[in-house]
Amino acid sequence: MLKRFLPVLCSFVPALLTSTAYSHHSFAPHFDVAKPVSITGTVTVFEKRNPHAYLHIEAPDANGRTREYVCESHGVTQLTRNGITPEMLAPGTVLTLKGSQHRRDPYACFFNSIQLADGRVLDVNGPRASPDARPQFAPRTSLYGTWLLQPIANRSTSGPQEMMNYLTAEGAAAVRAYQPFVDDPAYRCDPVAVRRAWFAPGTPMAIRQAGEDIIVQHEWMDIQRTIHMGVKEVPATVPPSSLGYSMGHFEGETLVIETLNYAQGVLNQYVEMDGFPTRGLLHSDALRTLERIRFNPDTQRVEMSIEHVDPKFFTRDFPLAEARYGPTNLEIQTFGCIPEILK
Repeated sequence: MLKRFLPVLCSFVPALLTSTAYSHHSFAPHFDVAKPVSITGTVTVFEKRNPHAYLHIEAPDANGRTREYVCESHGVTQLTRNGITPEMLAPGTVLTLKGSQHRRDPYACFFNSIQLADGRVLDVNGPRASPDARPQFAPRTSLYGTWLLQPIANRSTSGPQEMMNYLTAEGAAAVRAYQPFVDDPAYRCDPVAVRRAWFAPGTPMAIRQAGEDIIVQHEWMDIQRTIHMGVKEVPATVPPSSLGYSMGHFEGETLVIETLNYAQGVLNQYVEMDGFPTRGLLHSDALRTLERIRFNPDTQRVEMSIEHVDPKFFTRDFPLAEARYGPTNLEIQTFGCIPEILK
């Protein structure tokens, strides 16, 4: 595996909000959309990885010297789904990348599109289809099935977080100790948090029955949560974890999931606030979440809301987080996350 250098940020990085959420770490702390790049060169290596794929290109710099640029984008699964296949990025291929400059490395970027030698321009998010060209699905009758997160405008994964204003002394100490450019759980292929899984864009999730229990499966990080139906207490033999232990029941047509037994962890991997270093929004092992999931037959959407309560790290409860999921014919594929090597 190729090593990558990800330095600890010692000074404040100005907040830059983006309406697109990215699949591994947040975009804004690492890349500057106000500094577009266009790099024409020859592919030397394409790292076919999740959660991010990396494209190595030899190209001349501003002084005419040949340099190696390493640019990342979505994971290989998402790129392939969107029409950019590994075969297109074979060593020796000449192409042009367009994207955003890395904030701390002049020879790194995030690429949004590639232009091939035949003139085709491919967007990493796939072709923009007109509403009439979007796939049609047979009507669904329940929350069981495979679904895809619906886009929400102006959702930032790294902007200011209201709950940073309500930290207890213990919570504030944990936040100060967290170094996001080293401690981000996703670098270790840890799924991070339940809400991180729910808000993973571009990757499908599925809900199905398994005997008396319900399985919620996310392609992101190969998450497969068992919702233990009718269970009232966490078994003493179950160790704490990032995703906790989930117990469920139905209230009418709404699936209600209570999750306890979390290990101390991270809710937002990167938080940028004016006048403060980039940190993270953390939670304690006292976290309790309550999810409500229902199928709306009128809109053909699964509607999810999640409450967070953590009296150890916060002086108040969290605002409700909500999302909608539309039907999809995508099949959940193996994510196969490869940990980053921090040097």
